[in-house]
Amino acid sequence: MAEKERVSLSISKDLVREFDELSKSLGHPNRSKAVSEAMREFLANKRWDLTEKGTVPGVILVTYDHHSRGVNKALTELQHDFPDVVNATMHIHLSKHTCLEVIAFKGEAERVRSLAKTLQSQKGVLNLKLLTSPA
Repeated sequence: MAEKERVSLSISKDLVREFDELSKSLGHPNRSKAVSEAMREFLANKRWDLTEKGTVPGVILVTYDHHSRGVNKALTELQHDFPDVVNATMHIHLSKHTCLEVIAFKGEAERVRSLAKTLQSQKGVLNLKLLTSPA
């Protein structure tokens, strides 16, 4: 059996409640098992950040709170800073406070990584998912 390590995290109560409800409905016996699975999925999905090379096509899905000061302007300006990568965008209103930006891209993997990391760091961004497709 693999050695285990106890960790402590600060997470909003609403997020923990929602996580626990979903993981229970998916049949996870406890929070530790569900968090371990989520961490393995995160690692598998993010490994490309370090290894992908060459031209990659795909989309970046950015969910954000549009009431967060300056987030709309920042996201638009960032897309204009990457004209060699960003091909098109679509804006979707999810709720009164939440929007989804779909950014279609095709570009060098290093530039795509840079765009995604910069988008993720913006105040008001709630979630970012990067999906690549075979060229």
